[in-house]
Amino acid sequence: MSTTNILTMPKPKRTRKPNARVRGQGSLFKRGDIFWFELNWKGSRTRRSLETADKQTALIKLAEAVSAIRSGELPKTFEPVTVQSLYDVWIAEVERTCKPRTFEDYKSRWNGHLEPVFGRLFATQVTKDVVSRYLTDRKREGAGNITQNRENRVLQMMFNYNRKKISANDFPEFPEMHSEKNSVRKGRLSKADFQTLLTRLEDPKNFWLKVVVTMTFKYGFRKNELLRATVNYFDAAQSVFTLPAYMTKNKTERRVPIQRDGEIYKMLVKLTEGRSAKDALFTRNGRPVKDYRGAWTVVTEGLTNGRGGHVMIHDLRRSAITEAKGKGLGAADFGTHLTPDVFARYVSRTESEEQANAAKVEGD
Repeated sequence: MSTTNILTMPKPKRTRKPNARVRGQGSLFKRGDIFWFELNWKGSRTRRSLETADKQTALIKLAEAVSAIRSGELPKTFEPVTVQSLYDVWIAEVERTCKPRTFEDYKSRWNGHLEPVFGRLFATQVTKDVVSRYLTDRKREGAGNITQNRENRVLQMMFNYNRKKISANDFPEFPEMHSEKNSVRKGRLSKADFQTLLTRLEDPKNFWLKVVVTMTFKYGFRKNELLRATVNYFDAAQSVFTLPAYMTKNKTERRVPIQRDGEIYKMLVKLTEGRSAKDALFTRNGRPVKDYRGAWTVVTEGLTNGRGGHVMIHDLRRSAITEAKGKGLGAADFGTHLTPDVFARYVSRTESEEQANAAKVEGD
């Protein structure tokens, strides 16, 4: 019996298609709509977002990134960072560059409300939803729209200052701010209530507060501009009260002529007489006055802002600007603001004044 040998034909060799990309030149891929690239170079793999959904732009960015890595430039890496560390770096810069009251405001918002919620989170854990939930909780606690805006803004400033430490794909989007158009205050103190206030401040112990109130009501100074003033701000010989540029909100010097031998002039002479030029202008019990909200609440009991609410310290500034406007003085003359538009925002009319104007319009 013979055995038949079956011969098998060799399989034809398959021709390999040429690779579309050259090794070491990187490759593109997409995550969602965004292009990323991958490069294996010298035993190290790099993956990075190209931050674009356009393929041509992605190819250009790919070539630039690969060229940088091949030339020896190390790819950017992002280590996990906590929100607390972002705050620590940012608040140090705020302390260096901003006014003390701005620094204290940001610091108190972080310590009082933001830090307990965000302090232990990693930066990558902060998302729009997380911030929105926080702001909703703050609203339920009674925080108004302005307060929510300020705290939202503090978070944004922290992240923006540390932007280079966070991957672009992990950088959070923040909720939109509330509109503040309806939150602009319009209250002011009437002349009659101002006289009532002066009567309540006749006690010599309250002389410093009487001067503060009078200067604010007449010239529209901000509270902290006066509380941080020193004796040498008042020049009796020239009859001028000067705020240096670093003391004002708009960073420009404000030179305020005081009527010679007028009521405020005599008050300032009495307040500064025999004192050192660098002493705090306003003192209470021998110490510089840091705040007077408690005393203000007491002496203004029963007084209103012309719109049904309790009169506030800042209402005195609106009173001064409204009176100046009525006397024909503008922003350039009065010196409280740089532009007429902002100056005009502080003009506040009472209901009786508005009705009087309406009567003039409708009258014969």
